[in-house]
Amino acid sequence: MKKIILILNYSSHRLRALSSGGSVTSPPPSPAMPKYKLAEYRYGREEMLALYIKDNKVPEDMQDKEFAAILQDEPMQPLALVPLTEEERQREG
Repeated sequence: MKKIILILNYSSHRLRALSSGGSVTSPPPSPAMPKYKLAEYRYGREEMLALYIKDNKVPEDMQDKEFAAILQDEPMQPLALVPLTEEERQREG
């Protein structure tokens, strides 16, 4: 409760000083946001879809027993290229 009263008193003091022409020091500037290095190779949705080859098959060297459990005969199409079902269209619109 004391914190709230102190904050209100501080805020009202600043408002009075501003309205009377007195100078009120502004709070110290916040530290600048750190600049992160962006990934060297960044690709958007359109670039990734442009790389997709519809008739591409699984490479022969990946068709051994090691990968058999996770491979499909035909690769799946990217979801962005699969048309929405009637139900999905109704939910979206």
